[in-house]
Parts: sequence; structure tokens; C-alpha cells
Amino acid sequence: MTSQDNVRYQGVKGWLLLLCLNFTILDPLAMLLSLFSVANASRPLFDTYPGLLTLIAVSGVCRLAVAVFSVYAGLALWRVAPGAVGIARKYLMAVVLYTVFAFFLPVLVGLPQDLAREIAGSSFVAGLLTISYAVIWYAYLMHSKRVRATYQAPVQGGS
Repeated sequence: MTSQDNVRYQGVKGWLLLLCLNFTILDPLAMLLSLFSVANASRPLFDTYPGLLTLIAVSGVCRLAVAVFSVYAGLALWRVAPGAVGIARKYLMAVVLYTVFAFFLPVLVGLPQDLAREIAGSSFVAGLLTISYAVIWYAYLMHSKRVRATYQAPVQGGS
């Protein structure tokens, strides 16, 4: 990339700005709204299935941690902080790991197999979409000219 291209692509704009907005606002908001709606919808079943409360609690703690990590990664990118791209990539890996963990969580908390299978089945498509989202943004962070121009370490030189 030429120095002219480097200047042209520098800055938190375009797709990079959208990524920052996703990480700092949209992703955490979606995680929290999803958690509250699932907890509210599941509340009548807590007496019948005590493991469901455990599922909501464990999932809630994990989602809260992922949401905080999301804001941290988004702010690091937005501020062009040192190591921001690495932080963002780690956040996306955490999203994938949590998504896979969440798929098995109903069985891990001891829900009956039929209910665990139903929950896993209903969340399978959402999980695939979440993993696809993370993979696409990870690829963007790896290959984007704007990311490379904005976050590259300044060349140390001198004579």
C-alpha cells in the first residue's frame, strides 16, 4: 500500500465505523434484550424445570461478560488504541466460544433431554448466524485496507 493509499484509508470510517457501532452499542444491546426476553418468557416454567433458572443465570452471566468485552473491544477500535485489532479479534473468538458453549448449556445444567433438545434446536440457526457474523468481521479485521492503515504501528526510523 502506498503512503497516499495509507492516508486515504486511515480513520474510523465506513465499515470500520459500523463495526465500532456494533461492538459498542448494537451487540451489547442485542445480548441484553435477548437475555431479558428469554428470562421473562421462561419465568412461568421455572417451577416445572428448576434447571431452566440455572440455564438463564449461567447464560446471563456469560452474556453480560461478552457484552462488557464487546464494549471494551469497540472502544479500543474507536480510540485507535494500541492492540485494538487483537482485542477485537479475541472478542470475536469469545463470541464463537460462547455460542458453542450455549448450544450445550441446556444439557450441562441438567434439563430433561426433550427440553434441552428443543432449546438447542430452536437456537441452532441463531447460533450459526452468530458464528457467521463473527467469522465475517474477523475476516474483515484481517484483510481490510482501512484496518491496516488505521492500526499499523508507526514506522520507527531515524538517522
